[in-house]
Amino acid sequence: MGYASNDERYRRSAHAVGRHAAGVSRAGAHAVPEDMDDSAAPRQSAAPVDSLQTLSAGEGARVTTRDNAAEAADIARDRAAERSRSRRLRGRNRSKYGQEPECKSANIKPVLLVVAGVVGLFVILAIVAFVTSLGAQDNAQTSEPTTAAVEEPQQVQTTSDGSVTYQNVSYSIKVTGDGTYAIVATDAQGNKTEEFTGGGTPVSLILYNSVIVVPENKSDGTWDVMAYTLGGDSAPMLVVDSSGNTITGTGTISSATLDGSAVHVTDSTGATTDVSLE
Repeated sequence: MGYASNDERYRRSAHAVGRHAAGVSRAGAHAVPEDMDDSAAPRQSAAPVDSLQTLSAGEGARVTTRDNAAEAADIARDRAAERSRSRRLRGRNRSKYGQEPECKSANIKPVLLVVAGVVGLFVILAIVAFVTSLGAQDNAQTSEPTTAAVEEPQQVQTTSDGSVTYQNVSYSIKVTGDGTYAIVATDAQGNKTEEFTGGGTPVSLILYNSVIVVPENKSDGTWDVMAYTLGGDSAPMLVVDSSGNTITGTGTISSATLDGSAVHVTDSTGATTDVSLE
């Protein structure tokens, strides 16, 4: 079914009016009768007749019926989708929409955990190195006195007016005027302590390991050897032989020489006696 445009209906109506209007000439077919109201009279279009187009069959509006309902629904959905795409593609990102993948922010938590682990490892290693260094210094300081004690001579002999040193303490003989003597210890600060006293005249002063040994002449014309252990609670005592008898001799001591663990005593009679200190 064809539908006429408004211009075509207008031309047809004007043509009909022109044929049936009384007193209108053929040349003035489109003229308006004098007794017709201007507001009701049709007006001639200013557009040329040849430029007007008419609708052919199937080009006009269509009424939706049961037969074409499905087709009309498909068309409506397609147009709605097209309008939606048109709205979404507007704006600054129109050329990139649907072409580039969506950029996701990088997850930095694993990186931070790795960095924290590395920093923690370095801190632990630094602490271990520091503690190890302190321990090494303490060990070195602790071992120094021991080393000095080990390297300090343990067998020393001197005259009666000399001194011997044991563990940074100096030992010497102090002779009194009444026929006795005393062994005096002097520390690094100059403090003096009397270790023990003996009766007689000392000949020499000997250090054997931690034992002070003093060969002495007695007032009765004999001689013996006095021994005193340093740092102990024992009292000074005379050196004895394997049988427990005091080692002694007649006359006076001419010389007393330390030889290993024994003292070779030579007296005024020319006899030599070996006094063992073990």
